[in-house]
Amino acid sequence: MSTQDEAAMAVDTEPEKRPHIDGTIKKRKPLRPSTSRADIYVTRDRRKFNSFMRRARKLLVERNYPSVTIHGLGAAIPTAIKLATALKASVGEQVTMETTTHTVTLYDDIVLQDESADISTQARQNSAVQIKMALDPAVRSKIFARKR
Repeated sequence: MSTQDEAAMAVDTEPEKRPHIDGTIKKRKPLRPSTSRADIYVTRDRRKFNSFMRRARKLLVERNYPSVTIHGLGAAIPTAIKLATALKASVGEQVTMETTTHTVTLYDDIVLQDESADISTQARQNSAVQIKMALDPAVRSKIFARKR
């Protein structure tokens, strides 16, 4: 295969770019499935990290929840991973972690500058992570035996 053939194949496999939009894109909030009290949705905001940590620790250790699930979407994935490792370290490595990654479809509204035109919608893909954390059964029984 010649260099020209390889270059032609490379051009054919490039992803399509979105067309230029004459207007603004308004990002919708992601759809969340029904949640429980044990679900923690992490954001990028560093000031909230300690409150996420207190909540996760409180649910696992004080309130006897069997597990806590930490959710991170897009740019919040590193914060979710950092929270999970910090929580594991704070309870003495006595936590099991089950990590799942997936892709979420997000929708944006396109508002054109021409006011007579309708608002259109575009879909985009974003990475997400779920980290399910649970105390080891032996540790749970020791903690809750002391509290009774």
